[in-house]
Amino acid sequence: MASQGERREVAVPAHATSVVAWDIPAAVQAGERFRMKVGVKCSDECPLTNTDFVIYDQNGAQMAAGKLPGNRWPGTTGLYVAEVELQAPSGEGLYTWTVKCSGADVRAPQGEAAASFGFRVVSHPECLVRVETSDKTTRKPISGARVVMHPYRAVTDERGVAEMRIAKGGYKLFVSQTGYLTVGLPLEVTGDMTARAELELEPPRERN
Repeated sequence: MASQGERREVAVPAHATSVVAWDIPAAVQAGERFRMKVGVKCSDECPLTNTDFVIYDQNGAQMAAGKLPGNRWPGTTGLYVAEVELQAPSGEGLYTWTVKCSGADVRAPQGEAAASFGFRVVSHPECLVRVETSDKTTRKPISGARVVMHPYRAVTDERGVAEMRIAKGGYKLFVSQTGYLTVGLPLEVTGDMTARAELELEPPRERN
């Protein structure tokens, strides 16, 4: 029992902190700059204005640092979000980087938190690939179809056409649209080219 006038220090447990990263491009050209978002939230919804965060590459080298802004992200109760500009590595491949927030500069004690995010670095996209989509039965173009040649993505316009600039190489072209069966086609891209995809309607579901 503490005597009169004696000060007693009480340990305050650190609040849990979470970090998220999003709006990361599917593909980034080697050496080019790109932007993404970093979000940090305290479990007790503490204000996190000016909280520091750091982004490290796969080898632990610091790639960027920043502070959270003063306003919470719209529609949330305690998420603070900052936009960050980064420079992609010069070599092609898949990379995993990490964003860390120590919480040390916040008035209330915050636990350290981190989140990893991945992205692909590609060479300069020197080839133009035009994808033409249509209904296999009616031959009518299909607008709004999702076209993927990983890591490149596009959506067809009202003419049923999507265009993507991609690097040379072998790909699997996927075309999908609600109500249709997904089409997958192997493509070897050596220069500008046009690919055509005819989609079939999904068969009607049998009723029990």
